[in-house]
Parts: sequence; structure tokens; C-alpha cells
Amino acid sequence: MSSDQVVWSGYQLDIDSFKKFIMVLTGEGDRPPPDDDESSLDWAYEYTAWRFELSPRDRAKTPKIRYDITHLFFPVRWIPYKSPRQLDDPTHPDYATTHEPNEKDKAKLDRWLTYIHETNGGKYRFSADMFVFTAILELHPAHEWRIF
Repeated sequence: MSSDQVVWSGYQLDIDSFKKFIMVLTGEGDRPPPDDDESSLDWAYEYTAWRFELSPRDRAKTPKIRYDITHLFFPVRWIPYKSPRQLDDPTHPDYATTHEPNEKDKAKLDRWLTYIHETNGGKYRFSADMFVFTAILELHPAHEWRIF
């Protein structure tokens, strides 16, 4: 077991919804997302580029992302990794804690979606229902070079 790994809890968004999300952020929300073979990694880079154009104060309101081939993951909190059961076994004491959002998690998502709504002039509103709360095994936050 590596101390480099932790169990991250956060919100997951499927790649097609993420593409639409990026188009809204970049001001192209009126167009449908391109139907091409563009890599989902390219969309992750678009988000990162948009995020780094923000002021430091606004950047603090936007989460970093972790990339997966089929989903984008917005981490909100983590706990030390002890065993695979934390992720896979609903009877494990950590499972419910890591797989169910608490009030702080819900508030973070709400603040972020409100910020996105305000920055696009109120034209588009993304629903919290688009996001799935889950847990993943990933690197410790000290390894931020892996985070977009």
C-alpha cells in the first residue's frame, strides 16, 4: 500500500456533458459540441486553460480536475487509502463517507455552479443532477502535477 495514494471523493461529469460545459465556459455555448474524435484530454486542457486565465481570486472558486478517459472528476476531499474495501465494499466504515456527499460537498458544487452561471451572463445553468458523487483512488494532493 502506497502512502502516495488517497481516496478522493468528488463529483464526476461524463465527457459529453463536460464538452458542453467547456463550450459554455469559452463562450461557444450556442453551438453544439463538435462530433469528432477530439480527445477528452483536449477538453481537459481547455478547462485548465480557461481556469488559468481567471484572476487568482476567481481561480480559487474553480476546482482542479482529475482526468479519466470517460469522465472528468472534480475532487472535493480525500482520506488516506488503507484498502480496496474503502472503494468497493458498502459495508466498510469509510465507504458511505467517501461515496455520499455531505452538506459541505453539496455547498461547494452549488457555489461553483452559481459562479459558472454568473460568469456566462446567466445564459446557461448547469444542474447538480449532471454530476455524480463518487470516490476514486488517486495520488495524494502533494502530487499536484497530475491534476489539471
